[in-house]
Amino acid sequence: QGLGDLGVPVANIMYRHSSALSCEGNDVYLLMADAWEAISDMVAAGPSGKSGVSSILLSAPGFDDDFALWAGPVFAMLETCVGAIQGEEMVGIVCFHPQYVTPDGKSWPGFGHMHSVPRLKQWYEEHGSSSSSPSSTTQTLSDNEIAAGGAWQRRTPHAVINVLRAEQLEAAEGRRRSGELYERNIRVLVGKEEDSIGLEKLEEDLKREQC
Repeated sequence: QGLGDLGVPVANIMYRHSSALSCEGNDVYLLMADAWEAISDMVAAGPSGKSGVSSILLSAPGFDDDFALWAGPVFAMLETCVGAIQGEEMVGIVCFHPQYVTPDGKSWPGFGHMHSVPRLKQWYEEHGSSSSSPSSTTQTLSDNEIAAGGAWQRRTPHAVINVLRAEQLEAAEGRRRSGELYERNIRVLVGKEEDSIGLEKLEEDLKREQC
């Protein structure tokens, strides 16, 4: 995990699959059951050792075409459940989806989502010039391009619930420099430099992974 020096043990990643379908929300309760069964199994396994689990990646392809439901009600319910059992000190839940859209900053999307476009723009402008090499010319990105750079950090072939241990999240947040990290990611994904990946390639790779 790269956090061993901070006391975070290396452990397995638990891969789970939910066969629940969005169906206008009718199967959300099945998704909740699958998610909490996985979380229960992760807590029971412990954070270290041969059978220890550091995180969960739960794929739910039945929600691939309904980002609004996934990012809104589904994650609001997950977050509420974590709070109801006072589980914030145990786990954190992160949202991934093939149609992920970066929050516009006009309202609070809840925990587990990408930073808002205004925050990402601020970081991009603060760290953009310092991260460029002397021989390169950094071209300013529009708000839409910055939003895309944020979104592609959360796009996966299928809808995914990523569950992390709270102590792992805390250690990672304490180590990384968020502004520099997100500026670099945006630049690599959608920047206009020669070594940037670009939207066309990102879309092509995502569709390939979905096959």
